[in-house]
Amino acid sequence: MQDTDSPLIQGARIKIFLGEFGSGKTELAVNYALQIKGLGFKTAIVDIDLVKPYFRTRENRSLLEKNGIEVVAPEQRLESADLPVLPHNLTRVLSQPDYQVVMDVGGGNAATVLGQFNELFINNPYQAMLVVNTCRPFTSTAAAIVELFHCIEHVSRLKIAGIISNTNLAGATTEQHIQAGLAVTEVAAAQLALPIHCVVIPEWLSGKVNTRYPIFILKPYTQYPWIG
Repeated sequence: MQDTDSPLIQGARIKIFLGEFGSGKTELAVNYALQIKGLGFKTAIVDIDLVKPYFRTRENRSLLEKNGIEVVAPEQRLESADLPVLPHNLTRVLSQPDYQVVMDVGGGNAATVLGQFNELFINNPYQAMLVVNTCRPFTSTAAAIVELFHCIEHVSRLKIAGIISNTNLAGATTEQHIQAGLAVTEVAAAQLALPIHCVVIPEWLSGKVNTRYPIFILKPYTQYPWIG
C-alpha cells in the first residue's frame, strides 16, 4: 500500500539532486530512492554524470535493483567510460506518471545536459534541489553557494526550488559540523530567497541534532576505497 502522505513524495514526482563533487548527492539520491520505494511506489533512479566521477549512483546498481528500483544509467559495458553517454530509457521514465523518479546529476557543469530535456521537464513537474556540503571548497561559503546556484540554474535551464544542507565529513561527521554548515547554508538561502528543504543527518547522529528544519536520516551505502 502506498503512503501518499509522506513528505518524501510531496512537491513533485521527479526529484533532481544537483551539486558539486563531494556534496554527497549520490548517497542522498540512493537513500531517497530506497525510502520512496519502501513507501510502495514504483521508483526509478537516474544517474547522469558526464564528467570524470568519484562515486556514482550506478555503482550501487545491485543494491537498488535488489530492492526493486529501476536504475536508469548508461549501458553496463559503458559504465566506466568517461564519455557523454546518456541513458537510453531516460525519456521513458520521465514521461511515465506512475514513476517516482530520483535524479543524481553530476558536478555543476554536468547539469548542462538537463537543458536538452527542457521540454520534458516543462511537461512533467519536477523539484530540483541544490545539495550543499560546506566542508567542500566549492561550497564552503555563502557566496560560493550563491555562485554555484546561479551557474547550475543557467546551464541546466531548471528552476531550483530549495537547498538541502548536507554538510558532512563521511564517518567523521559530528553535530558541530552539521550545525556550522547549516548556519552558512541559511545565509545563502536567505540571499537567494529559497527554503531549506531539509537537513541531512547520518544515522549515528539521529536524535542528537536540533534544528527547526525537516530532517533526513541518511544511511551510508557507498563503500569508499579508503575505508576498510
